[in-house]
Amino acid sequence: MDKILKLKRELIISTLSLVLVLLFSSTLQAQKLRFSYEASQVKMDSTWDKNNDMVIQGIIDFYKPELDRVMNEVIAVSEVEMRSGRPESLLSNFAVDLLYEYSKEASGGRVDFALTNFGGLRAALPKGDVRRYDIFSIFPFENYVVIIDIWGKDLIDLFNSMASRSVEALSYNVLVEISNGKLKDVLLEGEQIDITRKYRVATIDFLLGGGDSLSALTRATEVENTGVLLRDAIIKMIEERSALGQKLTSSITNRVRYE
Repeated sequence: MDKILKLKRELIISTLSLVLVLLFSSTLQAQKLRFSYEASQVKMDSTWDKNNDMVIQGIIDFYKPELDRVMNEVIAVSEVEMRSGRPESLLSNFAVDLLYEYSKEASGGRVDFALTNFGGLRAALPKGDVRRYDIFSIFPFENYVVIIDIWGKDLIDLFNSMASRSVEALSYNVLVEISNGKLKDVLLEGEQIDITRKYRVATIDFLLGGGDSLSALTRATEVENTGVLLRDAIIKMIEERSALGQKLTSSITNRVRYE
């Protein structure tokens, strides 16, 4: 019996050794080979509709009418068309200011300023009727609103980083001055940032994780996850204004200045 077990173990070991040798040999051979490929354009158009799975298509057909109704609902009226662009724009100012107002409401007013990124703004807001679909088009990503506590010295590093690369969208109570790619001055509510004080900043989880190279935000000492998507926060603030009979608007405030 012992001899049989011994033979089995030796057979397994021999087999594994052979497999490893073959894999190693194949890897060496693959490294010596030159590969080639061909590419062709495949149009993603209506010709693919005929291949739809009937069950999946049935689910889509069931929910589509209600989804279309909700997404095409007019939730506000805008006085102007808003587009995005650095260092500030109608759309970026509009979005980050609403984020700031929402975060103050959500936290009982304990927010110093708001920050979001230009990369998250993916479409323009139209003049006139604004549908729910328009807001989803502008904010297609699943970015959650977070409120963080961060030291003033780390905020200075944050603004220095933006000055040397590219600024992101900042709420109306921030003034940044940049000269020759360096931070000249930054004021919050008209005052210098105190490096020994903690500040509360409303932003999104993507940036909190160091997205868009804003690594200074990863030094946050505390994080409040609101559990609310940025677009849902924006929609809430828009609907509040619409309920009061207010039209949407925005303006350039020169909150970012270059010399």
